Amino acid sequence: MTRDEAVARAIKETDYCHVLAGAWSGAPGDSITLERIFTKERGVEEIRLAWWQGGKQTTWPTDIDAPDWIPLFAEAVRAGVFTDAGAIWDAQGPFRLRSI
Repeated sequence: MTRDEAVARAIKETDYCHVLAGAWSGAPGDSITLERIFTKERGVEEIRLAWWQGGKQTTWPTDIDAPDWIPLFAEAVRAGVFTDAGAIWDAQGPFRLRSI
């Protein structure tokens, strides 16, 4: 992806990156998020797990328990965090997420 494509597809922009897709474990801006980002400095796509409180990203490590991870992961897949939306959602084979 080019920088111009990232800018055009971004749902949010920060000083560090363009957020391309995301899923929240709770209230947006006040919970854990799993995001697909395009970093400005390196110019690459990355996956970020971050913890937000009061609309600001914390600087502490992000922890999530196993029962909460599954719904967050499923929503991230639906939201296109790992690939373009739906590309692996309908995949055939051992990684079939349709039943989540």
